[in-house]
Amino acid sequence: MANGRPIGPLSPGAEGGWRAVAEGARRHGHVVCHGPLEEWARAAGCRPRALLGADWPRYLTARDPAVRARLSGSRLLLRQVVAAVAGTAPERVRLERDPRGRPVLAAPGGLDVGISHTAGMLVVGVAHDRLIGVDVEARDRPLVAPGLAERFCHPDELARLHGLSPAERNARLVRLWTLKEAYTKALGVGLAADFRHLDVGGPTGGGAAGWRLRCDGVTGGFLVARALGPA
Repeated sequence: MANGRPIGPLSPGAEGGWRAVAEGARRHGHVVCHGPLEEWARAAGCRPRALLGADWPRYLTARDPAVRARLSGSRLLLRQVVAAVAGTAPERVRLERDPRGRPVLAAPGGLDVGISHTAGMLVVGVAHDRLIGVDVEARDRPLVAPGLAERFCHPDELARLHGLSPAERNARLVRLWTLKEAYTKALGVGLAADFRHLDVGGPTGGGAAGWRLRCDGVTGGFLVARALGPA
């Protein structure tokens, strides 16, 4: 995680990658990792119940194989990342959900986690003693449409979008959306929040007092955003 960038793509059998995960968390107090959904879902396929914990009922009621793949694959990746950060075995990692449905760790203690996925990509974040939220989106997700920006952008963000070319405007909108998703996921409110009240459009992605927001491009044409709460 050079300079705090996301680590990956991680594969289930990539032993060397877990040393980088542990070192990244030690240096920065948190780590964000990504991996291919198909590989992690395939590795998780033979033991989903042991992996899913509180998400097992969701898995049972999901009829779409893609939903089941995302659930099991993301939880396996998360267990591996948490195990590397905490210096424990993946089998000792226990994932639950809080009353708002946000994923939380029952064990080991002192860590917060975030999970996101999109079209073939999984992302997880783990932080020591602070909230973390993550989000991943395709760089080329089309967000330039009449009235769309006004539904999720702060007035100051809209002013900064003025005069941009359609391509520049779309790139900026995808970045804003991804940062806002990460922040509201960290808070446990997600899309229930009114994004128009949150300004993350400055040069460093700030706007939430005491929070650190960041967005990085990763392999495969994706953007990965993180939101770190105050220590």
